[in-house]
Amino acid sequence: MNNNLRLAFSRPYPMGVKRTSDGIRVCATFATRKNCGIVLYKKNDRNGTLVTFSDDFRYGKVFCAIICGETDEFINYMLYEDGNLFADPYTTYVEGLEKWGKNVKDENILCRIDESDYDWGFDKHPRTKYENSFVYTLHVRGYTKSPTSGIELKKRGTYKGLIEKIAYIKSLGVTAVELMPAYEMNVLDIPKNGAGANVGNMPEGSFLHSSGTSGKVIYSENGSIKNGNSVRQKINFWGFKEGFYFAPRTAFAMDAQNADLEFKDMVKEMHKNGIEVIMQFYFNEDAKEDLVCAAVRHWVFNYHIDGVHVKGSYLAPGMIAADPALSDIKIWYYGFDYGRIYSGKKPEIRNLAEFKPDFMYASRRFLKGDDNSLGDFIKVMLENSEYSGNINYLCDYEGFRLADLVSYEHKRNETNGENNSDGTDNNLSWNCGIEGKTRKTAILNLRAKQIRNALTMLMFSQGTPMIFGGDEFGNSQEGNNNPYCQDNATGWIDWSQAEKGFNPETAAYLRFLTELRFKYKILHESKAFKLMDYKACGYPDLSYHGIEAWRPDLSNYSHSIGMLYCGLYEKEEKEQDFFYIAYNMHWNPVAFALPKLPEGMKWQLLNDTEHPSDNFRTSTVKDQTKIVCSERSVKILISAGKPIKKNIKKTAK
Repeated sequence: MNNNLRLAFSRPYPMGVKRTSDGIRVCATFATRKNCGIVLYKKNDRNGTLVTFSDDFRYGKVFCAIICGETDEFINYMLYEDGNLFADPYTTYVEGLEKWGKNVKDENILCRIDESDYDWGFDKHPRTKYENSFVYTLHVRGYTKSPTSGIELKKRGTYKGLIEKIAYIKSLGVTAVELMPAYEMNVLDIPKNGAGANVGNMPEGSFLHSSGTSGKVIYSENGSIKNGNSVRQKINFWGFKEGFYFAPRTAFAMDAQNADLEFKDMVKEMHKNGIEVIMQFYFNEDAKEDLVCAAVRHWVFNYHIDGVHVKGSYLAPGMIAADPALSDIKIWYYGFDYGRIYSGKKPEIRNLAEFKPDFMYASRRFLKGDDNSLGDFIKVMLENSEYSGNINYLCDYEGFRLADLVSYEHKRNETNGENNSDGTDNNLSWNCGIEGKTRKTAILNLRAKQIRNALTMLMFSQGTPMIFGGDEFGNSQEGNNNPYCQDNATGWIDWSQAEKGFNPETAAYLRFLTELRFKYKILHESKAFKLMDYKACGYPDLSYHGIEAWRPDLSNYSHSIGMLYCGLYEKEEKEQDFFYIAYNMHWNPVAFALPKLPEGMKWQLLNDTEHPSDNFRTSTVKDQTKIVCSERSVKILISAGKPIKKNIKKTAK
């Protein structure tokens, strides 16, 4: 140890390395009890100064001490054990991984000691309730990396590039942006073979020689036999892997030395526009509770994020939900143990949300006209729990894009290098008559209509709607439903699609639906519909209809349903309009009977997905008893006028 440095006692926890008024505090876990410590680095110093820990500073497997003395010049560090350097899993900044796709060995990166100061000003969390939310999921790099994004070259694929798209995102009515993993990691998947040599991610057909041979690794890549040095290493573009959970991804920053500041600028600007920031985290099944909760607290307290979507570990969501300091952030996962979390009591706020594919499966089946699909569709359209929110989506990062959902019935994943064996085969998609690209007007018209139908289902569901960035203007992945390694035009958003064909009308239609949803509370309730006339107003809060009013066809072979939303259940000072949504996913036209409105009100046609040019104009329905829906279309009707209140004369005694 340097003669100018000495160790002083410190209590264990919190973990990590941090500069204090007394020196540099170190708290780290080591596998062994001896020959471990920390190497401190000054600027432009690659040799470093080794500080070893004695058993006096050990608490179980945790060594904790304050390094006192002349420590001001040290700016970086690495942990040391048995002659090997390794990065601190609790480091808040990593240097060396800023070049995207570069293979960097663990011992060649550095951890930063100091955290940058940042002025948050008057930043506030929007705290938008689930019933008032609209989620937009994106990949920071993929969202603006394409030259078609219109972003300055040096800002493409960065936090600053995303900042320039906030105005556009807000124009869609979005209230929350969900970021795919943006914590630090090595994006190259490089497992190690039995000999410990670094090898690339092994494409299909890879194998190891038997013990009786030389032990070299042979690869088959796209049909060609290659050795380990020539195999293309795959990039984990999505980022669902273990990483440095406390550090921002430097490869997503325009200035890699200030990735933390750029991320904070992005969050601050999102909040200024009333948009929440939700981060995705992937934790392994063996992730420790302290690391999981400490990481989420770090991002909430230091980066002001508004919530997390947990992937991987089934234990991690419960750990986070049980943390008192995180009781008001949004937490998303596939299933929670509500009895254990809430002890049978109703939560004061709904901060948990179920992120399940139930809505996706049910709505896709109904959209394509499958038999036995109506019952499930009705169920997911109504789902609305008092314990949690429900994130509803038709397309997520995995699976087809919305444009591909109506253009492909079979995945096209050959470029992933796995012989098209990766990705789901259960796409529940319909190509509208021709597989893939086409120039036939009838097919293109039908596909555009199906997209409008899908968006209508999504925005009229009672859960929180979510779309994947670019789906609103027809971004396509050419049928690839699993582009986890596609850091190219396939995985990037093609912004040029926003001006082509029906895509401008699709984006405009989504804005129309968003405005409509949030203008009328009956379309985004905080509590589940009771399907009863509990106000004695003559109408249930929600009712179902078909070719006969009040008598829907719910048989296994039914492909149509009418849903009546009664506005009388809202407060009198609010909008009390009725809505009737006629869904016809049959391949033939269907005549729906219209429920009779209260005296003084009449039905008007607000939208018909068959005719996109009529999206924003209302027209009176001539026949107030029925309306015809063309094949595979949705009509939105709204009431006009006010109900006439009848005066009841009192009889004189």
